[in-house]
Amino acid sequence: MLGQQSRESLLRLLATRIPSMPIFNLQKLQRSQSTMMSVLSASKYVFFVLLLINFRSLPFAWHIRVFLPVLQLRLQYYLLRLRILFKPKEARAKVLADWGEGLCPIGANPFELVAVQHGWTSVDDADYNGHLSNSSYAKALDAARLKLALKAFPAFARSGGWMALGSTHFHFIREIPFLRSYTIRLSIGAWDHKWMFVIARYVSYPKHRQSDATHKLQVDGSGQQLGTNNNGAGSSKTPTISSNFPRILLSTPAEDLATPATPGDTTEVDSDLQAEKTPKVMKAMATAQSKMPEPDGAILHCVAISHICFKHGRITVPPGIILPCEGFSKPPSTAFAAPYSSTNPPPHWRKAQALRVAPLGSMPTFAKFLKGGWRDVPEDERWWEHALDGPIEEQRKTNLNVLDSIRKGMEGTRSFG
Repeated sequence: MLGQQSRESLLRLLATRIPSMPIFNLQKLQRSQSTMMSVLSASKYVFFVLLLINFRSLPFAWHIRVFLPVLQLRLQYYLLRLRILFKPKEARAKVLADWGEGLCPIGANPFELVAVQHGWTSVDDADYNGHLSNSSYAKALDAARLKLALKAFPAFARSGGWMALGSTHFHFIREIPFLRSYTIRLSIGAWDHKWMFVIARYVSYPKHRQSDATHKLQVDGSGQQLGTNNNGAGSSKTPTISSNFPRILLSTPAEDLATPATPGDTTEVDSDLQAEKTPKVMKAMATAQSKMPEPDGAILHCVAISHICFKHGRITVPPGIILPCEGFSKPPSTAFAAPYSSTNPPPHWRKAQALRVAPLGSMPTFAKFLKGGWRDVPEDERWWEHALDGPIEEQRKTNLNVLDSIRKGMEGTRSFG
């Protein structure tokens, strides 16, 4: 009896010591789980929306935008090879060579050729003010420069050449608002024995005039198309052989490359003076540009100047040699003559083709010429020196006086402590 009472007392003591089990409310638990699933589902959609808004900054998005013109040319090339697969070997080689030569801007004025790149101010390109950020101007310019390189220098690219970027200077005139579409117009400004100066103009159109402005841009006063392929490139149907396919590379900076010094470079004192003048020159040039109405009524937002040089390996190729080899030319000597084009090529075009087109030439021969073989040509037989003389040479010198002062001024800032 005593033992039984002791066991009951022990059980009561244990009951008071052991905490009671919690009683779960199943309805509250189900509501809590449902809320959590809703939050996770909403978070998933928010994540995908953020990815969609910033898709232009996703991995490899920049590479796709920049190299899309190259991919398009590759596609044309492979489709062409399929079409001529069953033709004789000689016929295939001729078709491919004709397409490669047709890409060249035959008979074009180097100052009138324009490459056009379109863009818009997306969320990832805008700053906290709701405008296109300063860094996005440079990012968009990368794709535009490659498009100009493929349009203006296809033969140089096929020969294995590439372009090195020395510097780029921006002058911001008006902001580009959020979600506003804009256009980059690239053109050749001037060149010396080493550097070529490329001018980029960032413009936009009033909404009610955009369609008309786009149409007006495509044709200039002489009838040549601007921002689109010229007659030769537009009507050609064949690319080059695979090993000579255009492959322009842009390298930054160009100072790391072994290039000879520019003859007549300024002294340290002159560089200091140029450096002091550079901001004024840039501001004066941009102010003058901003006051000049665009031919199609577009709004000018920014002017950028890029200094590039042409390379074959470590060897610098003068722009004055590359331009005539690509088909650029001065206009006909008489005003009543038909303008030069692929159907009416300039007189020096056959000599340029003889360097790289069979049976007289080949791409290795052309590459050897660019790497220094041009120096072995007697001075009285240097046809490329006459291809761009006259009005082209006068305009080159005029433009160079302005553009080269910017480069020398920026280089002079290196001496500042």
